[in-house]
Amino acid sequence: MTAPTPPAPRISIVLAARNCAQIIGGTLDSLRAQSFRDFEIVAVDGASTDGTTEILRDAQRDLPVKLVSEPDRSVSHALSKGLARATGDILGILCADERYYPSTLASAARWFDETPDAAVFTGRLDFMDEHEIVTDSFDAAPFDSQAVLECALVPSISATFFNRRLIGPELRYDPDIPTCCDYELWSRLGYLFPAEAFRRVDASVAKAFRGQVSMSFRPESFAAFTRDKLAHLETVLARFVPEAARDRVRRRAAAGIHLWAAEQLRTLDPAHPDILAQCQAAAALDPGNDRIARFVATHGKLRYDAATSTVTRFAPDRPGPAARSVPIKLTLGFDRNQPGVRPVSGNPPTLRTADAPWGFSYTLRAAPRDGAEEGQRWMALEAEVLQGAVGIAEFDGKDLRGERVLRGEDGRVRVTIPLDPAWPPVVMLRSAGIGGSVIALHGTELLIDPA
Repeated sequence: MTAPTPPAPRISIVLAARNCAQIIGGTLDSLRAQSFRDFEIVAVDGASTDGTTEILRDAQRDLPVKLVSEPDRSVSHALSKGLARATGDILGILCADERYYPSTLASAARWFDETPDAAVFTGRLDFMDEHEIVTDSFDAAPFDSQAVLECALVPSISATFFNRRLIGPELRYDPDIPTCCDYELWSRLGYLFPAEAFRRVDASVAKAFRGQVSMSFRPESFAAFTRDKLAHLETVLARFVPEAARDRVRRRAAAGIHLWAAEQLRTLDPAHPDILAQCQAAAALDPGNDRIARFVATHGKLRYDAATSTVTRFAPDRPGPAARSVPIKLTLGFDRNQPGVRPVSGNPPTLRTADAPWGFSYTLRAAPRDGAEEGQRWMALEAEVLQGAVGIAEFDGKDLRGERVLRGEDGRVRVTIPLDPAWPPVVMLRSAGIGGSVIALHGTELLIDPA
């Protein structure tokens, strides 16, 4: 007599892993801690050689792990295999550098019970430092299919759960393009489902490491990311956009992909040479795109001429060898009425930022004394974040430009901010994603490069 087939689990978690033995234990522990137990883990291991495979096999003792361990072509290929093997009505996707909160799966089950016609629920993704302490968060804007296509909106896949019963065979990845399979999935679902099928929740769903452990935080990854998103775009256009409108949609969306790469690179490495190239590619594809103007206006070293669709550099990435420090009068300003803003100590000057996550906190004005020669001016700070994260940027009284975000793990660093002659020589310090951050200023000087 044939044994009855066990019922499918309510939730499937697809977990992609390869050579991540040092961190995957934390991911598995987050699944062990779930208060909701009706789930399976479809673990796709890319034939790891560092013990990851053995950790996943050991986890089968106390976790419902379906393990596939074999070589794969890419992360897209691995996740594609996992999606094909998942059987739950609700599906989540994790990588080894990510974790769920203990209530995450119970919340996901409740959301779909309450709203069964939703295709997707997305919450907040928190970022952790190397000690697994949450430092800041990402909360995506409401779903907009055009914004997704143009990479102006990039929902977090690890903070998302999908209604597999409703989406059906469209819940899949393209295994033939190595990276950015999320972009193709989101874009395709945006054409297949109305905006109201994509639901947001005001809750932290997952957390992820911020750092080199993830491809998303490696500047060298973005050339491949751009290439692969452009390839995914062609797949989506061919299926959903009439040929007569395709070139117009392509140019706008492709420009957005290049701008997304420039935006990410600026956050990771403000001096990265590809930032200018990505902006120039966007300007050539979509002249007059106001997103280009907005990006350039806050970059700190670029100018955009909308009339000619050109992006150029007005300042180098760093002061040249001829730059010299000049005597200055330094003024520190802050609003005593801004909650949380207060000096902590005076040697070295140590400052606490506003309680608000992105609250403007302090202004530094370095006015040269008489006799300073003309040239490109830079504010140079030697700074160390002691708690949280602090943004440092040129400030015109309203807008920030060229912001650099420092975190505790950066240690003591030297930051140089180019000063546009059209703006007052003022630099702003603010809390960067987490209120009540603390920064020590070990030195401040004004540099002038006459070259």
